[in-house]
Parts: sequence; C-alpha cells; structure tokens
Amino acid sequence: MKKQRLLLLIIIVCAIWDSAKAQSYSIESFEGQTVKIQMTEKTNEKSWYTAKVSCLTDSLFLVDYNAVKEVHILSNIFLEIVYDTRGGSGYQARNTVILSVKKNKINVAILANSFGEAFGGDIDGTLFVTKFDLMGNNESGFKLVAHIYDRHKSSSHSQKNYVKNENVILKFDSVRNIFYSTRKSVTQSFTINNPKTQQSNEQLINGSLPIISLGVDYYYYIKDGWYKKGYSNNLFKEYYR
Repeated sequence: MKKQRLLLLIIIVCAIWDSAKAQSYSIESFEGQTVKIQMTEKTNEKSWYTAKVSCLTDSLFLVDYNAVKEVHILSNIFLEIVYDTRGGSGYQARNTVILSVKKNKINVAILANSFGEAFGGDIDGTLFVTKFDLMGNNESGFKLVAHIYDRHKSSSHSQKNYVKNENVILKFDSVRNIFYSTRKSVTQSFTINNPKTQQSNEQLINGSLPIISLGVDYYYYIKDGWYKKGYSNNLFKEYYR
C-alpha cells in the first residue's frame, strides 16, 4: 500500500512539474473556434530539449530545440514561435515556426532558420536575421513578408565583406495552410533525414513542390511537412508527429 501511495505521489508531482513548464496560447481555428495550443519542454538524453506542441487531440514535436525567445499571435489565427536551436562554438542560431489549426489539426505554415550569428578566427562576424510580418485578414488575402538582413564582415578579407537587405513575399496556400515563395517542378533523389527515427534514406522526389527561398536557404514542402535543403542534397526536417 505504501509503495502504491508513493508511486501515485510521484505521478502527481511529475504531472504538476510538466504543467508548470507548459505554456499555453489561444488562437482562432480556421473554423472560427477559440483553441489553445500548449507547448511543453521535455529534456532528452543529450541534455537538450524537445518541445511538444499540442492542440485538442493533435501533437507535434520540435527537435533541435533549446528555449523560446519570442511568441507572437498574428491576425488571431497564426501562432509564431521563435526559439533557440543548438549552435556550436562561437555560433548562435534560432528557428521560427508559424502554426495554425484547421479541422482539429496543427498545421506548420513555415519552419525556417531566422537568426544566425557566428564569430571566430579572423572573421569579425557574420549575421543573418529574418523577421516576418503578416499581411491580409483572410485565407484569400494572406501574405507573409520576410525581411532578410544578411551581413558578413572580415578585417583581414575586407573584399569579401557585404551587407544585403531583401524582402521576400510568401503567398498562402489555403489547401495545405502553408506559406511559400514559389512552386518548382522537381525530379531528383534526396537523402531524407527523419528526426523521429534519427535515420536517413534516399528517396526520389517527383512533382511540383511548394518552396520557400530565404537568402541562401531553401525549404521544400514534401507530402505534409517542410524540409530544409542541406549539403549534398540532404533534406532535414525540424519536427515530427
């Protein structure tokens, strides 16, 4: 009996602890209902975090996650979360994810790197920042403006210095509930990296894909998720269900 009470106490304490770490945000679904999106941080075996994002009966998990930096509600329908990711020595990085809810399902409208800052060696600094603004107030009029600032500064190689400012307008696909910059016909083999299984496999992609182009970064929407194009035709996904 004492062991059962102790086990029950541990379960209650864990539930209270998880609840204390959870953050909740209210938005409107595309059906006009008020829904809550709850975000809970969970420590993994590598001492970093995975964030669980839940709404009603649906959940997804953000990987390569460290901590929330900013949260914004856009037009009452979209939830924008800016969060730190794992960087490296002398490097900081952040992602921005924009979520919505339709038919009781969480939709990932975009997930992109929105901040990168690096120092080291003879480089004074490289900086990449993207801020997003939502335009329009309905599915037929939504547009997302990406304001991109890209800078490289080196004291010893000043001829390679540059500062770039660019605005990219992303259109809204009301069927997939995503923002994209263009569609591209793709027939190519990619190495798909699965964050859930932590395995990769080569896959032939053949079709017209929504694509986001932000400076030097490219993101492909394949089936029901966003993938970032990496080195040697690798595609990386930053979340899973």
